[in-house]
Amino acid sequence: MEILKHGQPISLQLSDYLKEFTTPEDIANVSTETGVSISTLNYVKRRANNVSEGNEKGIILLARKAYANAEYRRKFAMKAKKELKTLVESI
Repeated sequence: MEILKHGQPISLQLSDYLKEFTTPEDIANVSTETGVSISTLNYVKRRANNVSEGNEKGIILLARKAYANAEYRRKFAMKAKKELKTLVESI
């Protein structure tokens, strides 16, 4: 994946990841932590705004949140898969 470039939208792939693995609460928290507005984060996430020096820190933190959320979902899915396998095999 390419690095964030000022004056350009985020990549389609990053946009998809942010849409899939972040919540409105994540965006609100990132906004509070960075001072980047919720609307700006949403616009950049949807590729309707470009990356800038002013919003880059918010996008980076949002990407970190998406990573953490994806990792949590992966672990949850692995645990569920293991338990479901045990149940299915016992039938």
